Amino acid sequence: MTRRIETALLVDDDDAFRTTLQGALRRRGVVARTAATIDEGLVALEYEPVDLVVIDYRMPRGDGLSALAQYRKLQPDAAIVMLTGFGDIPLAVAAMREGADTLLSKPVDADKLLREAASLRERQRPPPSTAPTPPPGSLKLDDLEREAIRAALRESGGVVATAAKLLGIDRRTLQRKLRKLGS
Repeated sequence: MTRRIETALLVDDDDAFRTTLQGALRRRGVVARTAATIDEGLVALEYEPVDLVVIDYRMPRGDGLSALAQYRKLQPDAAIVMLTGFGDIPLAVAAMREGADTLLSKPVDADKLLREAASLRERQRPPPSTAPTPPPGSLKLDDLEREAIRAALRESGGVVATAAKLLGIDRRTLQRKLRKLGS
């Protein structure tokens, strides 16, 4: 049996489309939140995880494709669906490579979206890769910091704000460290 989608985040700059899809999902019992920009969506996910992330490909301040890795990091277990009105095979391949589970064309039917997302959540994702422990005496501070951050992210389910609390540092500091370490 497929796992039901209970929560969703819709990231799209088209107000009419975003609110229409939100209403359709809510009528189907899904707690759906919205964001008009990539950054709004990322902030929303730091504080409330979701089962489904729907993100538009073309947005005015940063396209959805380049943000997929960040969304996947924050929500490793969520179904991530990229929507586009300009779909083609190379875009679908790029979206999957960057972290999307699938690419659907706009306009999207809410029932089809929920069926697809529930099916995607059932598929097992491989566990995050873990680096082998280096031999004693060969540890470097950057390596220790990287491993501590990865462990905190695993324990927090990929939620940066929670991982920062586990590490005893500010969320923004952790985000800077992630960028610096390339994690």
